[in-house]
Amino acid sequence: MGKYVFNAYCIDTTPGNPLSPFSPASDWLGNDDAYLGWLWKQFQANPAVRQRLAIAARARDRGDIITVTGHYGKPLLDEIAKFGKTKTESQ
Repeated sequence: MGKYVFNAYCIDTTPGNPLSPFSPASDWLGNDDAYLGWLWKQFQANPAVRQRLAIAARARDRGDIITVTGHYGKPLLDEIAKFGKTKTESQ
């Protein structure tokens, strides 16, 4: 598989996965809150993270099934569900 080919419907959050922008370093030991902090920093610094998050959120909004695996699947799915919504829409 090419470096820039990805499946927006299958996302891995397992630390150390070099093919997933949602995977922290292999030695990552943080909890869900620390992961969300790391994800926010990635979101700010990496356009690919913003793009892939937007694609996943759009697919989810269409009702498509998104499979998120790995240690931080739940917090990432929560962020995908909130992405692009205003504060009042996501509460």
